[in-house]
Amino acid sequence: MARITRRGTMLAAAAVLAGTGRAAAQAWPSRPVRIIVPLVPGGTTDAIARVIAEPLSRAVGQPVVVENRPGANGWIANDYVMRERPDGHTLIANNVSTFAINSAAPPPDRQLTPARGLVPIAHLGETPQAIVVPGNSPATSLADFIARARAAANAPLVYASAGVGSYQHIDMELFARRAGIQLTHLPLRGAGEMVTATLRGDAQIAEFNVITAQQHLQTGRLRALAVVSRERLPQLPDVPTTAEVGFPEMTTALWNGLFAPAGTPQPILEALHGHVLRILRDPEITGGLERAGTRLRPNETQAAFAAYVEHEVARWTALVRELGITIG
Repeated sequence: MARITRRGTMLAAAAVLAGTGRAAAQAWPSRPVRIIVPLVPGGTTDAIARVIAEPLSRAVGQPVVVENRPGANGWIANDYVMRERPDGHTLIANNVSTFAINSAAPPPDRQLTPARGLVPIAHLGETPQAIVVPGNSPATSLADFIARARAAANAPLVYASAGVGSYQHIDMELFARRAGIQLTHLPLRGAGEMVTATLRGDAQIAEFNVITAQQHLQTGRLRALAVVSRERLPQLPDVPTTAEVGFPEMTTALWNGLFAPAGTPQPILEALHGHVLRILRDPEITGGLERAGTRLRPNETQAAFAAYVEHEVARWTALVRELGITIG
């Protein structure tokens, strides 16, 4: 009788699991694939998901449908996808707020976070941010605004955000801390409400992605004081970066990524990553996104994107703790 060793048993089990993963990949997809978007239609995350859906459908030979499930700062969609079968047929397009910040600062009643319940597939691009004020604001630079804020200490100026726990909320709290000023937070329900509040003067400053703000920057109804980026932007070549004006820690980009439920077989993840990588490298498909201001910087491997996401969660966790921000 052959002697069975512990090592032999482990190798046999690994071979079975590998075979199971390969079989799942060969059978995938056996039905339509859904990409869940945790936000309302019309935003950057939604737009990118819809741009890749059709070419991804052609690549995998099944319909790829985008489905919006907004609410609770992304938790409704994330909770739904994290509980779906991990077979590659239900995916989610998350962004920095709905994935990284939700993982960094979950409400007390949340046991399963996106970082634990989802696995990264592919980077879907990023959109730079700008710190803006109303076009009629007397502040023509970030230094001007800081001086005004200090002079208004008894009635703090207001900043708008897309809600408690959004990247704008945390970034602007970091800005206020580093500048040594007091600001009042006006949490809203997305970029549309932020634009309205800033245009009519309900908020004296806000952080917008460049795509959202571009039209109003061109007409002069909004004014950019700094771009939240490591380098100046082609769309705003005369606007300094946050590092140039003394805030090098502020480098947030509205990044987007594709994720699957944890436990999805590795061959399926790698197949999806390969398809998305080829789609993002095709200028005929993605040229409109780049012209609008989205920077497509796909990771070469699925593992590289996973490492990027892990770094982002750690970064936002440290910021939330430093600033004492409570969510939920």
